[in-house]
Formats: sequence, C-alpha cells, structure tokens
Amino acid sequence: MLWGHSDSSRSQSQPISSRATITDLFRATEGSAGLDLCATFYTVLTPEMGMQALPTGIYGPLPSGTMGLLLGRSSTTIKGLLVAPGETYACFYNIDADYEGEIKVMAHSPKTITAIPSGQRIAQLILLPTLPMGKIKSYKKRGTSGFGSSDLYWVQQIGSQRPELCLEVQGKKFKGVLDTGADISVIATHNWPRTWPKQVAISTLQGIGQTHNLEQSSAILTWKDAEGHSGTFQPYILPGLPVNLWGRDVMSHMGIFLYSPNNIVANQLFAQGLLPHEGLGKNNQGIKRPIEVQIKNNRKGLGYF
Repeated sequence: MLWGHSDSSRSQSQPISSRATITDLFRATEGSAGLDLCATFYTVLTPEMGMQALPTGIYGPLPSGTMGLLLGRSSTTIKGLLVAPGETYACFYNIDADYEGEIKVMAHSPKTITAIPSGQRIAQLILLPTLPMGKIKSYKKRGTSGFGSSDLYWVQQIGSQRPELCLEVQGKKFKGVLDTGADISVIATHNWPRTWPKQVAISTLQGIGQTHNLEQSSAILTWKDAEGHSGTFQPYILPGLPVNLWGRDVMSHMGIFLYSPNNIVANQLFAQGLLPHEGLGKNNQGIKRPIEVQIKNNRKGLGYF
C-alpha cells in the first residue's frame, strides 16, 4: 500500500486520447540524455513496504526502433530512494518498444522513510536504438502487460500472509488463495452468483475434509487476471469454505512456478536447465509434474526382510 496513493484507478479509466506519452516528456537541460519521469501521486515509502511500482502517468509505446532504459536520479538517491532492480546506483531495467501500458518506476526506500511529492522527478528514461537480431519466442504483442509478463508472471513471497490473487471470472471479480495442492479450483458457495448454473458433482474432493452437497459449475467458465493471462475452467462449489481456492487448473496457464531464494538450490536447478513447465532433459523432455507420493503398506523392496 502506498500512503497517500488515493486514486490508483484514475489512470486506468483515463481516455486513451488524453494520455500523456513519451513525446510529452522534458529533459532537464539541453545536454541531458534522459527524459524526466515524475511521480503522479503523493507517496510515502517505508523500508517495510519493500519494492513498489510508482506510476508516472506516461504511456507507451516507445518510438519505433528504440528501447528505453529507466535510471535512477542522483538527487533522489541522496534522499534514500533507490530505483530497482539491484542494490547499486547504476542499476536499470528496460522498457520494450511494444509496451503500451503506463510506465512505472520500481523503487524502494531501504534505509529510511521517504516522502515523494506529486510531480517530483524520480527517474529518467533514456531511449536507445535496437537491433532486430535473434529468434522471436512469441509473436504476441506485449500490449499493456509489463514487468516480466512475457515470461514470469506473478511472484509472491511466502510469509505469514496468504498468497492471494484476484481473478475476473465471466466478468465478475473473485479473490482467492493460491493452492498448489489442488488440481481443480474451488469457489465458496457464498461467493457463487445465484444466476450462474451449477450441478451436483459426480466426484469427491480430497484434502479439505468431508463435505456434503458438493456442486460444480455446469458450464465452462472463462477467467483472466490483471496481467492479461486467460483460460477456462469448471470449478467446484463448496459450502462452508471461507475463501476461494485457485488450483493448478488456473496456475498452469499463468506461468506460476515456485522459486527458492536459497542460492544453492536455485543454482542447482538453473544449472540443470530448469525452465517453467519443461522437463530437465537435454531437449527439455522428462517429467513435468511433481511425482505423487504413494503409500507402500508392505516393506518389500525397501531393504527389509
């Protein structure tokens, strides 16, 4: 949450024709290489808030044949505001030419509380020419999807708070908890719209206790998230469930994968060529799903006699 960030939806509802673009930016001096990006809201960052995406009110796309580098400013760095990623002052991240959404600055204040007035210059954008080399992984335009949307979609630190995600199902928004142990998503009965068709489920659910009157959507529903992923599913409907559960039927289409911050574990996996939804074989073949534990009641084959 950004203190003082009172109207984050204003830019989303702003007409496209009235949005500010790259051509509306200014340079500090005639000899400046960077275009100044300013904060659009009064914001207060604290060390506990971690990394935050600060809106600038400037929208893509970039000029044809260019890419953009976002750099921090020395004046804001002195005040304790660091532009991500990384821990050094020379860090930057790039903006692709086909990005059409709002340009946002990833920043944090690791040492002290930093107040950012509306209109303060917080970063600078440097445009660089691009060379069209290499193979194209996807011909899908990036559009308004940003911050790693072409690969890793969603990262959630596992802590005391439940990893929640909001999905839009058939035009209606639902908030739920990610459940990597669930094959199929489950929506609580009190959240299920009365006008939506449902039927008695012919199968049972395991792992969440015994239940009666288990139901399931009688129609295949469409869903999408805020990052642009979409898919279809046929969720169960369960009474007495306090929250909705998003299972692997949804997460498998979102590019979500579990990542260990332990350097040893991460290096071992990436050294083996780990790619999300791919095997570890030379040609990305092999097992793509976790091996399920099967209880062995007898002890034959385990070294016992």
